[in-house]
Amino acid sequence: MNWLRAIQTRFRSLFGKRKLDADMDAEMRSHIEMRTQANIEAGMNPEEARFAALRQFGWTEAIKETCREQRGVTWLENLAQDIRYGARQLRKSPGFTVVAVLTLALGIGANTAIFSAVNALWLRALPFPDSDRLLLLSGKTPQEGRDNIPFSWPNFADLRSQARGFESLGAWALGRANLTGGTGRPEQVQQAIVDSEFFTTMGTPPLLRAE
Repeated sequence: MNWLRAIQTRFRSLFGKRKLDADMDAEMRSHIEMRTQANIEAGMNPEEARFAALRQFGWTEAIKETCREQRGVTWLENLAQDIRYGARQLRKSPGFTVVAVLTLALGIGANTAIFSAVNALWLRALPFPDSDRLLLLSGKTPQEGRDNIPFSWPNFADLRSQARGFESLGAWALGRANLTGGTGRPEQVQQAIVDSEFFTTMGTPPLLRAE
């Protein structure tokens, strides 16, 4: 498989950089020596022969850079160099480092909290069957123009009796209550008072039923 061979080659290039560079240097020296010897045999003195060999071979550093780029990991090596340089700069300025770390921590924490809220409210599906068919209805006061006003029970009853585009309608109201029982101390918990069609609308049965 070509893609697997390419990945293996890149790993060898990344983690065996020193050996590959040493082999490349040795090969280039060998070519230069061969050309130098050929120039000497052609009648040049050793100094002129080596200079001519270097000129014929080309700029060695440019050839090395081209070979490194062909390995396909140059960007990783540049990234590692940038990280090492940044780390050295941060070590030289401890005060700036503390400010930078705190800024990153606050930014990452804020973004994580925002993404968690967005993921829970809009991206991730609700844990109910056919959650894409659920619709939240709320009221609006004509005088003040405010949205998301809870329905009163008479208004909701009228809506339920007249609605024809919904399979079912369920109502709930949130609040808090004191949970008691057993030998433990009472605990205040959040509760929801729901009507008889709430669980049918959500498509899930209650865990416990009153006898």
